[in-house]
Amino acid sequence: MSRSRFAVLGLWFAFTACGKEFVANTGSGADAGSSSGGRVDAQAGGETDASGSAGQDEADAGDAGSDTGASGRAGAQSNGGVGGQLDSGGGGSGGRSGSSGTSGSSGTGGSLIEPMLPPIGLLVWLRADRGVQQKDTHVQTWLDQSGNQLNATAAGAARPTYLVDGFNGRPTLEFDGEQEQFLRFADGFGDFSNGVTGFIVAKPTTADCESMLEFSNGSEIDDIAMGMFEDRWAYEVSTSYFQAGSIPHQRFSLYTAVHRAVAASELRIDGSVKATLQMPLPALPSSGVRLYNFVGQTLYEGGCKFFTGQISEIILYSRTLTLAEVNGIEKYLDTHWALSEQASPAP
Repeated sequence: MSRSRFAVLGLWFAFTACGKEFVANTGSGADAGSSSGGRVDAQAGGETDASGSAGQDEADAGDAGSDTGASGRAGAQSNGGVGGQLDSGGGGSGGRSGSSGTSGSSGTGGSLIEPMLPPIGLLVWLRADRGVQQKDTHVQTWLDQSGNQLNATAAGAARPTYLVDGFNGRPTLEFDGEQEQFLRFADGFGDFSNGVTGFIVAKPTTADCESMLEFSNGSEIDDIAMGMFEDRWAYEVSTSYFQAGSIPHQRFSLYTAVHRAVAASELRIDGSVKATLQMPLPALPSSGVRLYNFVGQTLYEGGCKFFTGQISEIILYSRTLTLAEVNGIEKYLDTHWALSEQASPAP
């Protein structure tokens, strides 16, 4: 499906700005379609009120962060809750019931949240407050925190900028699309036979036709894209896509795509379902891998550009998460980045 055909069909998800509360109501007015046929309406709505389990606390030793911009843990994590929901802070506790913790000298006074993400299917985890390798604020490598070593690396001289306190006093990566700044993953991202779930905390400055996260073997070949088109949120896999909503450019949003094998897939913005659509899973490429895998770059044609804006966290799963898991991770991201505390967008 060409991007020029996108302009005829209209693309992707619905976005309704949230105010100071992280709401979980349903939206409407979403568009969805296929490049091979006519446009079809996306069904708005979906269940959004289930919450992740809290889990039991497990005392752990305080761990001072060593990467650029890392904040150090204060010795407490959750081993059962889907989002962690435990504070990390300076001078971490020595653990529960006498376990041996060390002081978290690099902590931030309890302002950050250390999650325990569901491990099964966790493919990539990029955080602006962990593992950013930079020189003179120019990002060289964004280290994957999932344990899979799928690091995102700068390609060429044009590199995103690391802003240590660019978002609510916390780090973010700023991409200048005019300078063609982006990061690239190694070959891979082939098997999504168990579904796709992606979370992105971002603030697009422009949103004409851009991808925040994209995997493909070329323009319109084995493509998976999470981004924007015509100033609306979008998710595309091969010839299927959703499009809807208006993107606020003055505040960060939480973008969530949940791609299911059987039931309808969802686009969620700030914890609220904005569009649903039955769509096929990404096909396994004949080579077994995708070669062109980016943060902030797209191979779509028809006037599409490099991403312009800021990204603070990306979490990607190679499976469909349960509703409880999705809610738990969204709660963690909302709390960690204080998304609900942002001012409401202008009408």
